[in-house]
Amino acid sequence: MKTAKEYINLLPRKEKQSVQLISAWTVCAVLFLLVWVGLFGLKATKLRRLQADLNSRSLQQQHLELELATLRKELGLTSATGGNLSKTALVQSLLKERVLWSQVFQQFSHIIPRGVWFDSLEGSSAGNAEVRIRGGALDYRLVSDFMLGMERSGYFEKPELLFAQKATVQGHDVIEFEIHCGVKKSQGAL
Repeated sequence: MKTAKEYINLLPRKEKQSVQLISAWTVCAVLFLLVWVGLFGLKATKLRRLQADLNSRSLQQQHLELELATLRKELGLTSATGGNLSKTALVQSLLKERVLWSQVFQQFSHIIPRGVWFDSLEGSSAGNAEVRIRGGALDYRLVSDFMLGMERSGYFEKPELLFAQKATVQGHDVIEFEIHCGVKKSQGAL
């Protein structure tokens, strides 16, 4: 015989378990949906940032193109595809004849040993590019190291020591020297 408790309970036991399974599936679906919406939001935010970055870069590009056009007008150059080719060739030939003195100083900074200094540096780019250096050093070996560095650099041509002599400056013995050498001209273009 059935107990009164079984009569009061209207749902069978198996159906109660399926209701619990349905609620677990619902929770999982809701969690999945929340994670998916969160990831979608992150991707949408990243897309907006990238679009803003793209817009700013395109504005920069337009600004640089305007500057380039202004510089070309100042130099008397027309478009890169054609136009006034004789002026372009003239500017490029003039640039080949120039000495980029910033490169000369950069080369000096790489090869000058400690204990060597310049008192004067005189450059000429008319005809053959030349540099005349007057300076001092703590000893003769440093002068020869400096000249060896100039020869090895490949940037200076035929360094020549005009003189190196011992002198006394503020009670200290130093070597005064003068070096003359050629400089390779730039291979630059616009």
